[in-house]
Amino acid sequence: MEYPLDVRISPKPIYRSTLRLGGTNPEGTTIQFNNYYMELNSRPFIPICGEFHYSRYPEQDWEMEISKMKMSGINVIATYIFWNHHEEIEGVFNWQGSRDIRKFTELCAQQDLYVILRIGPFCHGEVRNGGLPDWLFGRSFDVRSNDEGYLNYVRRLYQEIGEQAAGLMFKDGGPVIGIQLENEFNAAAALWELTAKQGDEYLSGGSGGKEHMRILKELAEEVGLDAPMYTSTGWGNAPILEDEILPLYGGYAYTPWSVSVENKIQKPTGEYLFADYHNDDAVNEFQPPYPKSKYPFACCEMGGGMQTWYLSRFQVEPESVVAMSLVKTAGGCNFIGYYMFHGGTNPVGSTGYLNESTTPRITYDFQAPIGEFGQIRPSNHLLRPFHYFLQTFGDVFAPMAAVLPEGTESITPENTDTLRYAVRTDGNSGFLFINNYQDHVQMSVKENVSFQITTNTGILQFPQRISLTVQRNAAMMLPFHMKLDGTNLRYATAQPVTAVQSNQAATYFFAMPEGVDGEFLFDLDTQDCINAESGEVERDPDGSAIVIVPHDETTLIRIQRAQQRELHVFVMSAAQAAMMWETTAAGNRRILFSQTPLAVIEDQLEFVMNGEEQFTFSEYVYEESLTEWKSGSESCTCAVEIKGPIVKYRLQIPSLSFPLTIQRVHDHKVVVIFDHDKLQESNDVVLNINYTGNVGYAFSNGRLIHDHFHNGAPWEIGLKRFEEFLSNGEIVLETTPLREGVMTIDADAAMAVEQHFTGEKKAVFHQITAEPVRRIKLKV
Repeated sequence: MEYPLDVRISPKPIYRSTLRLGGTNPEGTTIQFNNYYMELNSRPFIPICGEFHYSRYPEQDWEMEISKMKMSGINVIATYIFWNHHEEIEGVFNWQGSRDIRKFTELCAQQDLYVILRIGPFCHGEVRNGGLPDWLFGRSFDVRSNDEGYLNYVRRLYQEIGEQAAGLMFKDGGPVIGIQLENEFNAAAALWELTAKQGDEYLSGGSGGKEHMRILKELAEEVGLDAPMYTSTGWGNAPILEDEILPLYGGYAYTPWSVSVENKIQKPTGEYLFADYHNDDAVNEFQPPYPKSKYPFACCEMGGGMQTWYLSRFQVEPESVVAMSLVKTAGGCNFIGYYMFHGGTNPVGSTGYLNESTTPRITYDFQAPIGEFGQIRPSNHLLRPFHYFLQTFGDVFAPMAAVLPEGTESITPENTDTLRYAVRTDGNSGFLFINNYQDHVQMSVKENVSFQITTNTGILQFPQRISLTVQRNAAMMLPFHMKLDGTNLRYATAQPVTAVQSNQAATYFFAMPEGVDGEFLFDLDTQDCINAESGEVERDPDGSAIVIVPHDETTLIRIQRAQQRELHVFVMSAAQAAMMWETTAAGNRRILFSQTPLAVIEDQLEFVMNGEEQFTFSEYVYEESLTEWKSGSESCTCAVEIKGPIVKYRLQIPSLSFPLTIQRVHDHKVVVIFDHDKLQESNDVVLNINYTGNVGYAFSNGRLIHDHFHNGAPWEIGLKRFEEFLSNGEIVLETTPLREGVMTIDADAAMAVEQHFTGEKKAVFHQITAEPVRRIKLKV
């Protein structure tokens, strides 16, 4: 079926924003805002922001995890400063160890990442009382209000944060470009954890309106928390300080707050329907209290995953995360932000657990693209190519307007048969977005799909040779009239990822969607020569060329051009693209391919091996100055194989095991015994626990060290984090039953209420294994 879209539009109206935001650092780098996007040194800049909570992760591992986020294409890290993680006892502030916000921020700066501090005082984040300390309640004032008693405590908190962050603001040469004030003010609250759980009492959603937000901003400025950008969440009834604060938005595939005992099934959300977020005339769910075209549409809470809640157990589909990113950016979002991008572990406080009681006591994995113990998840592999695209081509992409086909506004989340598509364009060139993912329903497969796009320079029909099938859960972005080093790529059924330049050639990398053959149509001169390592090349009399690449292959297209350097197009299968990592090391941009996750620290590659004894990785060598990688350890052997521009490395390391002895007390309770000294032989050891139950608990020496709400996925525990409690080399695992049936209460019981369950109860540990985690370093 052919789908039409007329993109003959005038250039997007872009003008200096009324937002009184921006700034300059001592090196002369400037940050400004127009009405559509952020500008860095007067050029379009697309922030790719990932949430990572420093106080939920061990300080000694911050550097590695921050590097992983940068390798994932993140260029801004946002982090909550949870009040009750720092002042659990009134008057006693703790900024040491994993609560050292200064060290965390400095490590971000070392990786050339910007930072947004979400300073509260109310944060939520599934933290006890939303981050407000227990001792703040039962006072003569209301929290989240303009009462001077409350504001005096907030002033003291901000003063402490200001002292920790002194010199780290952008204006001082530091990485902090943003300060978020409060969270979901007037829109949402958190459970008040001091009350009886049967009551499920909630805190106040806030009072004082815009005046409260203005006071918080003034208090932040007074203590030196002065950044180019102030933000606040904009959804719900949140008050917006117009022209002073950039409102931020988001969306989630999984909304456990909508699930209750009475309503156990979540309805599909509207987050996967295309909408124009920056058009005042567009009719959609986004209706802010200001003209849509006044500010950039920016996000801070696009669902990078979601934490399971007691009443809502689910596995986040990796495709839901990348589909969210594509849908938001297609609609005009030029500032994407994930909550969470990196999971973590809740610290246990001196007065008790610091989590919210809807969630587990300890774990805050969030099923994020980077897990609680540093695991690189499938969603990460899907996101990285798109992030690299935004970093490489963002200056071209950001000014483009969103154009939607007629009837888009009438599509509902339950509609699984209508093809969902949209375009970002300047009227001639652009990017076609297709989304076939929808949460909580199953989309139909769309076969024999083609497009007729009417541009200012003519009609473009594609694909012409292949049959395009859009599979369930697929989301993709396809370019048209894209300039590749001056050569026009009329269209491609593959997604642009990144580009590297040398004197000899300009190389562009493209990723084919799963199951979709690559079809590339180049406008060439008749004297240009084109060939491909694999696939088919067809030339037309006018010089144009079509190249067809099978979806399961990876190939290099070479175009020799008169009076110009060569143009190379490296076309990757979806599997190859999932292994791609882009970084800068030893003074050069590097394009690497590895199934084994990696980071770059002090110009060294660090591969994170989970149980493997050998692995391979490759590098695309685009210029001769790129030197080979060498092992820095005699125990690690490294072999090299060269094939064209690809240099392939094979690494072998000594074998290492971590034996476990399992003693079964009951089906639902086991003791895991191990040699504590062997923990020192690796960077970490991850237990992989396959069980059936309701809630899983892990104890050592009588202390709860970890827990898990069963959702069908394996339960993972990294042991090094809890090493101080594991001196006896023993962990007790226990699970409560997963019940399917009916619970009745005997009201006639003589002495106490008696419960009777009729149905099936499951509580059993099936298999428990352990994988050593080792970091292998390579240098040039």
